[in-house]
Amino acid sequence: MRQAKLSDHADPLFRTKKPTILEIWDQIQRLQTDFAFAQELSCYYRTPQWHAAKTVLDLGTGNGYYLRKIAGYFPDKVYRGVDISAELIAIAQRESKSGNVSFSHCNLFDVTEAADFVLMRLLLQHLPDVQAVLDHVGALIPSGGSALIIDAHDPFRFFHPELPEFTRFFAAYAEHERSTGRDRRVAKRVEQAIASGHVWKLGDTLRLLIPSTIPGNLDLFTRTYTLLVDLVDQTGELQYDFSTVKEAWRRWSERPDAYAQVGLNLTRIDRV
Repeated sequence: MRQAKLSDHADPLFRTKKPTILEIWDQIQRLQTDFAFAQELSCYYRTPQWHAAKTVLDLGTGNGYYLRKIAGYFPDKVYRGVDISAELIAIAQRESKSGNVSFSHCNLFDVTEAADFVLMRLLLQHLPDVQAVLDHVGALIPSGGSALIIDAHDPFRFFHPELPEFTRFFAAYAEHERSTGRDRRVAKRVEQAIASGHVWKLGDTLRLLIPSTIPGNLDLFTRTYTLLVDLVDQTGELQYDFSTVKEAWRRWSERPDAYAQVGLNLTRIDRV
């Protein structure tokens, strides 16, 4: 297995040394957890491998908000979260109050500690080499262990009334990511990586449609996408007319008939 370097997964969106970008990510990670968490829990409850696991590793844990919530529902495990952002890990460490949850700042390829179960939530869409990640994770998990990959399922994204300005922006952003090797179509990339090796086998998959009609979700969606546009704008990676997108989104968000939905794809992979 080749040695992956930090530069292999240094997505410019995570330049969290910049205070404004750090603040945006801290807020986004909380919002992305809150609008989907209740539905994601169904996957954990129905997964025997999860219930059997005693040690859990969360790669790309960010500010640790998601991992702390999971640990609150399943306190009989030992959890460790790691992230490339020292600034987000500092938030995670500051807010961690449980003795069975710890956080470390490191490159995921430098992790050597074994775990029964690995979480990768909204991580692989930011990495160019899924094969390298799965190879490394496969070296951390014993035979019979599992990993859960949670990432966006963009075909489920929908707005009513239609929002062409935002749809065009997101298409441009997704295309820019693909041009750098960071393809948001994670499920397909994972299947290809598994098929080319002998470390993993594909387990259960679950697709979740999360609508804004769930109480509170419209506000969470509105705030999340407002922050996302600001984030992409601030990185300077994508040349775009951001003012037009922001104004269209503001007008749409104020409509009494506004409806939105997003999708998540949850894929369990099992160590052979």
